[in-house]
Amino acid sequence: MILDKKDDVRFLPVFMGATAGVMLEVIATLVDETVVGNLFTDDAFAAVNLIEPYTILEVFIAYLASVAGAALIVRAHGAGDYKKMSELFSQTIIVCGLCGISLTLIYVIFTPQLVRFVADDPAVYENALSYFQVMRFYPLVDMFDTFMFAYVLYRGGYLQFYIGIILRIGVNVLLSWQLGLRMGLMGIGLASIISLIVALIVKLTFLINSKHGLKFVWYLNIREVIEIAKLGFSESAISLFIVIMELALNNFTLKNYGVSGVAAVAVVINIFEFTFYLSEGISEYEIVSVNDSIGKNSSRSMDRAIKITKRAAFIEGMVLAGLIFIAAEVLPEAFDIDNEETARLAAFMLRILAPTTFFICFTRITAIFYQYTRRILRTLILFGMAIALMPIIFGVTLGQISSIGVAAGIALGPVAAVAIMFGYVRYKKKEKLFDYSLMNLGL
Repeated sequence: MILDKKDDVRFLPVFMGATAGVMLEVIATLVDETVVGNLFTDDAFAAVNLIEPYTILEVFIAYLASVAGAALIVRAHGAGDYKKMSELFSQTIIVCGLCGISLTLIYVIFTPQLVRFVADDPAVYENALSYFQVMRFYPLVDMFDTFMFAYVLYRGGYLQFYIGIILRIGVNVLLSWQLGLRMGLMGIGLASIISLIVALIVKLTFLINSKHGLKFVWYLNIREVIEIAKLGFSESAISLFIVIMELALNNFTLKNYGVSGVAAVAVVINIFEFTFYLSEGISEYEIVSVNDSIGKNSSRSMDRAIKITKRAAFIEGMVLAGLIFIAAEVLPEAFDIDNEETARLAAFMLRILAPTTFFICFTRITAIFYQYTRRILRTLILFGMAIALMPIIFGVTLGQISSIGVAAGIALGPVAAVAIMFGYVRYKKKEKLFDYSLMNLGL
């Protein structure tokens, strides 16, 4: 167990677990689309992707309901308050159940209307409806799985964590193909739910050990639930900022540089997003160590946690910069860019993006630090500037010169965001960027 009350949180197990988890989650998400692409028509592939906004909404709500709750359980553990740990654990389970049931009921009651809203075209409507008939029940399982994903990782259950994710991918690959052949798109959706149930059961075995399991009590404090949701909102909003940035820059590029320009810029946007998601390995360590330090009210522990976090962000940023720069020539092929001129353009754009990966990682850790020291507005502003506002402003401005300017604007986004936040905190608020003074924040 990594969270012994007297010990500091170890970096490598949390970092490796979270990083592998993110990568495996991406693979698991791609399984459905890959199988659909091989078994069915392009219309069916399009239909599955059109339903994606409802999946994003479900993930957004799951994060609001559970991830901050898991972090506060760590904080209570650091304080040695096992009663509060049980209350937070039980409350999160109840909230996940209520959210899952409520969202599923909305999806079931308004199924035709919701499908028509995103797929109001005869060519894709029936396929989208078939897939959604099953996927509308996904929140019933995924709400709990999202919480257990965070809880098991934060408490050190790496064996269950890895086995659960690997089984999810394996079962999904096997069943998607078999059920897809027999049931069509409904089978693809059913395979996703079954594989998620298997993964959840594996994670639940972590609770069998009395050291890890917590006593369930009927506890629900609405005011506290709202506070936890507010605490988790800024991290959940990452997906919303990404959608805004994609819509704005893809629309601008399409109007000014056509489909080939969009294809090249899309490669840059995807690598930008991937870097942001991959930095979760560092931020998950930060979440555990910072909340543990706050619970202990230990400035020494906090100082150590932030030093390790900053050092890890620098190393990962530099490694990712090197990998992107070296792999720039082949990455466009990975995104099926066949046109040689477009591929060369995308490769040049990726080399412009590469040096800024450190700032992407640094944005993530700074924003997370503010999130869990209750400077939520700073977190939202920093994420909003780095992911959406600054890339759009710089991308549209520099994009007036050439399509390469759009990529340069995306790269400048996190650099400008970190610079602005540093200037505000240092010269306006007269603080250090990572102010350790806010320690005993309570729950």
